[in-house]
Amino acid sequence: MSDTDTISLAVWDVPMPVTAGEKFTIKVGAKSSSRRELDGYRVAVTDALGALAASGALGQTPLPGTEALYWTTLEVAAPTRQANEYEVRLIPGATIDEAVATRFSVAMAPKPEHKLRVTVTERDSAEALGDVEIRLGPFHARTDKSGRAELQLCKGDYQLQLWRTAHIAQPQPVSIKGDTSLELTMVHVPEEHPDARWVR
Repeated sequence: MSDTDTISLAVWDVPMPVTAGEKFTIKVGAKSSSRRELDGYRVAVTDALGALAASGALGQTPLPGTEALYWTTLEVAAPTRQANEYEVRLIPGATIDEAVATRFSVAMAPKPEHKLRVTVTERDSAEALGDVEIRLGPFHARTDKSGRAELQLCKGDYQLQLWRTAHIAQPQPVSIKGDTSLELTMVHVPEEHPDARWVR
């Protein structure tokens, strides 16, 4: 590998949380600073103890909208213990003589016991609101065009929060003791309102 050519790795779409002992999917990408083609190079994911959790080859074409970010989707084995950090490496090849690595971590959760079905509408018009992000602690989902979403979550007390551009809603406490359905509303606010666009 040239002294002027560096390779960087990216990891995204990591679910939060993951269920102990089950599998989850992530996306991994690699990019050369000289925009060299990296298709076919292999990446490996190892857990905190160094055990192989997943591996695969980068795809033939870069991720749309990027400059030479070659990527793949991997199915990773979730840890059965509290160790929740992973290392992702680009495995050395004919033109790469050293491994490039990055790290990511996951939030662990017991296996969800209950379903929460949520319907979100606009308060004044009663229209269904799609693309609303719903969060209860580490659990999250997004409503479809009909304003509905379903979450799998554990028994417990949560603070339910909703986010959507040009809409606001106050957080509210929710106690999950079994399968539950909720009907929620959000208030439309003008685009110039300071809360109209949320950033996290």
